[in-house]
Amino acid sequence: MAFFGFKDLSSLSNIDMTIYRYVTQNSDKVVYMRVRDIAQNAHVSSSSVMRFIHKIGFNSFPEFKAYLKNDTLQHKPKNTKFTYINESNFPKDIETRLMIVANTVFQSDNITTVGMGDSAFLAEYAARRIASLGFNTTAVTDPFYPLHAKLENTTNNIIFCFSVSGETTELIELINEFVNDEDVKIVCITSNENSSIAKMSRYVLNYYEKTRRLNNYYDMSSQVPVMYIIESLDRILENMIKK
Repeated sequence: MAFFGFKDLSSLSNIDMTIYRYVTQNSDKVVYMRVRDIAQNAHVSSSSVMRFIHKIGFNSFPEFKAYLKNDTLQHKPKNTKFTYINESNFPKDIETRLMIVANTVFQSDNITTVGMGDSAFLAEYAARRIASLGFNTTAVTDPFYPLHAKLENTTNNIIFCFSVSGETTELIELINEFVNDEDVKIVCITSNENSSIAKMSRYVLNYYEKTRRLNNYYDMSSQVPVMYIIESLDRILENMIKK
């Protein structure tokens, strides 16, 4: 008996191929059908269905259905859900916070995103997205960058600080010079709303995500919640621009 992953498709007629396509695309239904049901749905005759079954190597219709049922069970997709992110990853007022921050960005003249390590990539991604909307945006991933000198003679600035722990020493030192600066508003994106950087910030966009480390060194914590925050902010800003 040939297996139903029939290889020699060139030997099948047009009618055979019609039946083949119908059966392979509806295998979960076909296992409960009669010959005439398959024929009716495939728009062929019952005799054509039986000829097809014999041609692909089965001695009888029950044998064909038994194989098909077993094959369907073996390849049935598992009920696996994507659980990278859901509402439990954020505070209940996250949408309100995003709207407030978006309004602040909309009214700002200069936007700077800062981060280190994995957060550096997110800072660059955020800067690129916001810049694409027409805002003057710069990403800083060097903790020793002379940011204070760059913004010294500017006003109406906003700094986005990306830090999973909110305790990165270099970032704390970098933004510390702006804590009491009325011309600079600091926004923290972190998983720790009680962190040092969060306390130094005007606004906090926090999320909840279990910390995962590999060999006690490599941070493997998911950054999907951060991406959600970035892109949600982008959408709000885009809608503001269109109005």
